[in-house]
Amino acid sequence: MDAKSAAAFQEHVERSIEQLSLALTVAEEACDDEECLRLKGMIGDVIARLDAMLQP
Repeated sequence: MDAKSAAAFQEHVERSIEQLSLALTVAEEACDDEECLRLKGMIGDVIARLDAMLQP
């Protein structure tokens, strides 16, 4: 992947992580504790995988 494409890819992944984090904020406000914990676990796994993609 060329440098320009790599930078665009990284930017999109970082924005995805930000959006998923915002989704967790909504879940904390709108869901009961059990559902919120379940969503945190699932979304946390996705964020961790996306973050791992950005590591050299």
